[in-house]
Formats: sequence, C-alpha cells, structure tokens
Amino acid sequence: MDFFDLVLTAGGGILAGLVGALMGLGGGLIAVPFLNLGLGLPIHEAAAAGLVSTLVVSCTAAGRYLRQGGLVDVYRALEIELAAAAGGLAGGFVAGWLGGGIIQGLFALVMLYAGVQVVRSSSRPERPEAACRDLARWRRCLAGCLCFLAGMLSGLLGIGGGVILVPILHLVLCMRFKSAAATSNFMMGMTAVPALCGFVARSELVLAVSIPLALGVLAGASIGAWLMPRLRASWLKITFALLLFATAVEMAARALEAW
Repeated sequence: MDFFDLVLTAGGGILAGLVGALMGLGGGLIAVPFLNLGLGLPIHEAAAAGLVSTLVVSCTAAGRYLRQGGLVDVYRALEIELAAAAGGLAGGFVAGWLGGGIIQGLFALVMLYAGVQVVRSSSRPERPEAACRDLARWRRCLAGCLCFLAGMLSGLLGIGGGVILVPILHLVLCMRFKSAAATSNFMMGMTAVPALCGFVARSELVLAVSIPLALGVLAGASIGAWLMPRLRASWLKITFALLLFATAVEMAARALEAW
C-alpha cells in the first residue's frame, strides 16, 4: 500500500469507528465494504480487518460507556455473550470453506425484518424491561439462540454482529435503544477475538491494512462514544434502520452474485 492508500484506509477507519460507536455496530459494517469494494482487498482479508476494527470500537466505546455508568447492562451482556462468542469462533473457521450465498441471503432477510421492527418501535415509547417479565425465560432463550447467529455472522462476514445484537437487546430483551447500542459495543469485542482465530490461522490478517484502519477506528470511536449520549434516541433509531436496510440490499446483491 502506498501513502495515499494508508491515509484513505485511516479515513475509512474514522468513519467506521464513528458509526460503530454511535449505533453499537462495531466497525466492520463500514470497514468491510470499504476495504473490499473501495480498495479491492479480498473479502476474507477485508473481513479479518473488519473484526480488528470491531475489537477497537468495542474497547474504546465500551470503556467510555462503562465509565459513564447506566448505559451498559454488564449482567445481561455476560448472560448471553457465551452464545455469541461460540458463534464467532464457529463462523471464523467455517468462513474458510463455506460458500456465503445462502448465509448472506438469510442475513439480508434478518436485516430487513429488524429494520422494519426498529422503524415501528421509533414511533412509540420504549418499553420498560418490566413489560417483558411475563416472557423473561422465553426471551432469554431466544436471545441466546439469536446471539449465536450474530456471532457466527460476525465470524463469517467480519461485520461485528451488532446489526443483530442491537435488535436482540432492544426488541427481544426490551432494553432502551441507547443502552442496547452501548451493551452491544461491550459484547462485540468478546465476540471478535474468537472470530479472528480462524482468519489468523489461515494468515488472512494483513497488518499493513489492519493497523492504519485500527488507528482511524480508534479516533472515530472516541468521537462517537462522546456524541452518543448527547443525541436523541429517535434519530439514532432512524439512522440505524437505514443502515440495516442498506446492509440488507448489499447482502442480497452479494447472495445473488454467489448463486
């Protein structure tokens, strides 16, 4: 990579970190398409770098949210994180030989559904967690299963899994949207580490790309973590829904290409 590519990669990292910290998505949702489509990096190497950006966003943003207090539900995160980490480990190794067409098609459907639900929820007051107590056990089991899927998609696609984690925390476990985004950031770092194992084992982690990307992500995530408590939750919801729809379209297009 020449100097211009390094600067461009760091700039993409700033955007990825900013969006990831604000929405609880990790950096991969922006970083992976940017590296793959914008810079022409092979998809597996882009996914590995995307997981590094997710780890950086998690460490930066979640640390700030924990210091602020009240945003991160540590108990709820640890309760379902094991399933997400197991899915990340499985997805990271499976990514080396599994064709992604079917997975990407299902991913697009899940994103479309989640986007519709987030838009619907933005028009009504957020439900308190007490409203879910009648189905608490069922909701926790469902959240655990979906977290495994989120972790596996994180390992397969390098996107961090936040596009599924945030709707799980917000819609299934009835957490406030800002709390769901902050808790998702806290969880994704623990999911990204096992997901990276498969990519490292296949020598697909390119440090020349990952390091400038991570530096940009660090700056962007710091700005996003500072901004997030100061923005209206309704604005964050609408922006998040638009990102979900855009991701659904992109993944559907990739699925059709694979088929």
